[in-house]
Amino acid sequence: MAESFYGVITMDGPAGVGKSTLARRLASELGIAYLDTGAMYRTLGLRLGAGAADLDEERLRARCRAYRFSLESCSEGGTPQLFCNGELVGAEIRTERAGRLASLVARLPVLREELQRSQRALGEGSSLVAEGRDMGTKVFPLARHKFFLDARPEVRAQRRYLELEAKGTLNGATMEDILRGIEERDAQDRGRAVDPLRPAADAVIVDTSDLDLDGVLQIILHAVRAKGNIEKEKSASTVCARACAAFSMAARDGLLSKEGAAALESAREDGLAAARAVAARHGISGDVRLTCRVDGDSLVADAVTENGPLAGTLVLAAVQTALASLADFLFEGADICASLDRGRCGN
Repeated sequence: MAESFYGVITMDGPAGVGKSTLARRLASELGIAYLDTGAMYRTLGLRLGAGAADLDEERLRARCRAYRFSLESCSEGGTPQLFCNGELVGAEIRTERAGRLASLVARLPVLREELQRSQRALGEGSSLVAEGRDMGTKVFPLARHKFFLDARPEVRAQRRYLELEAKGTLNGATMEDILRGIEERDAQDRGRAVDPLRPAADAVIVDTSDLDLDGVLQIILHAVRAKGNIEKEKSASTVCARACAAFSMAARDGLLSKEGAAALESAREDGLAAARAVAARHGISGDVRLTCRVDGDSLVADAVTENGPLAGTLVLAAVQTALASLADFLFEGADICASLDRGRCGN
């Protein structure tokens, strides 16, 4: 792994935009892990089979939790690879059957929830590149670096056509067939009710239509390294934390009303009280600044304090308590994701 800590880097975008290739190249350039989330869906698709769609929620959740994913190096100093229950995930998932089963199980909310939980666990305290369709919006909303790659449909169709032609796997498909398939996939991904394809509010959007692979890679590398340097400088004087959780869409109007504003302010006061209690218990002082707000489809709490003893504990207590105070507005069983993110708060 690299000496520099980049945290989680998310790379989202539609089919055929080159995410997988770029994510692998970026991870290699930075010397960090590449998280192939598609491989996780393919693995569970193969192991659970088409019958997963017929399981009730409780049984499906139990079956999913029987499979544990990890990133491990096969040799000393080697690149981390994806393992499932201690076994290397290999070529068996790269078949058409695996792809069809992955598409089937990816529609199951319980399975998506469990895999997202696993993906977050892999990103805790690690530097990695996570590529997919909802990495920056749903799985890693606190990621330090977010990118959304896009390209004109006709460009993506041409790239896909040339790729299949080179592999000898066109099987009679024409450019028009491939373009139609991409446009249908776009409509499905962008219009689905659960985790639709869209850029995160703080993502860097890169149009790859008129750029080659190296050109896109250089844009992303520059953005990652530039932001990393800024945050390193800021981290010397401040410590920040952010927590977020998805709220119930039924609660949106309430959150945006006067009553909602009062609830957000009450939650902020609860968070500050929690930080003061931690400080008093340990006999330290710490001026914590805390904000609570609605950001897209999430509730977000940001806290910052001067660097010092237990600074991280203070700001984490503040943001976690603040969102816990807003439990009535959250989805039932919603996770509160919280992490230290030095120098990031308020951006």
